[in-house]
Amino acid sequence: MADALSQFEHSIYIGSYMSGILYGINLVMYFLTLQGLLRKTNHNSPKSRRFFAIYSTILLLLITIDVAVNAVWGELMWIEGRNGPGGVPGFIATQTAAWYQTMGSTAVVIMIFMGDALLLYRLFVIYGSKYIVIAFPVLAYLAGLSLAIIELVIAGKPGGNFFHGKSINFGTPYYTITISLNIIITLLIVSRLLKLGKAVSRALGRDSAKMYTSVAAMLVESAAPYSAVGVMFLIPYAMGNPIAISFGQVWAKIACLAPQLIVLRVVTGRAWGREVITQAQSNVEFLSNGRPVVHASGIELQSHGTTTLGDAATEKWNSSTKSLGSS
Repeated sequence: MADALSQFEHSIYIGSYMSGILYGINLVMYFLTLQGLLRKTNHNSPKSRRFFAIYSTILLLLITIDVAVNAVWGELMWIEGRNGPGGVPGFIATQTAAWYQTMGSTAVVIMIFMGDALLLYRLFVIYGSKYIVIAFPVLAYLAGLSLAIIELVIAGKPGGNFFHGKSINFGTPYYTITISLNIIITLLIVSRLLKLGKAVSRALGRDSAKMYTSVAAMLVESAAPYSAVGVMFLIPYAMGNPIAISFGQVWAKIACLAPQLIVLRVVTGRAWGREVITQAQSNVEFLSNGRPVVHASGIELQSHGTTTLGDAATEKWNSSTKSLGSS
């Protein structure tokens, strides 16, 4: 019992410190996003700019609630509750389902599903607005949301605990579905970007295409770190190991940071949007032997087998990459 309590406290302490670092990074990303939205050179539509501003602000408010709740709970547990009935163990046993803890957990769930909704939309855009691609992910999204609501209700009842009892019975399938959904979307987006990246590299040249085809760009677009940390959290959580709390706190912050990074890329004109994807699909097609086909849009076939864009096509491509308001 003493070892489990010690692991629990260490996990909360470490998770809180990591959360503070990630919260600071998210603040920087948020203000960079607002700065990008306010620039005169921003080519997103007014409607898109409003959406990105509201979306980012809601994410910031939710992560602030989560960080503040954890800070208050830690202070009450280690300082105020130390001399209370039962000491720290007594505080943990009676205050895990406190109303403000439930509020913090609710804020995290909303963040997770806001981030997943953005990932689903990005998947839809990157696959050329094909509804069939997002049909199964949407069903998984709705199933995870239903389980999350049930878990919140059970954990919020007197004596409830997010990491013990009946909560785990619903929490484990909820997190499994949600994290599996993240992994599936990540793999689908990465595979699509790798395919389109070859077309973009041939059309623009490797150096000019790095903005879209670099490893960092693909990691951000696919929210790969979000999926990876989710797996790190799910395994100890399903086993009932207290260290899950540390990974859970980090995962919750990345659930906010991952979509914020995607929004920042869209705002700064560096994300894959409908226009860029359309250009990649229409300007360059690959035959079975990997050689490109010449189109009337301005792509010229060089004698050594590579392609370059003509001046008109280059101007068209560059202008299209700036018009990402619909992404």
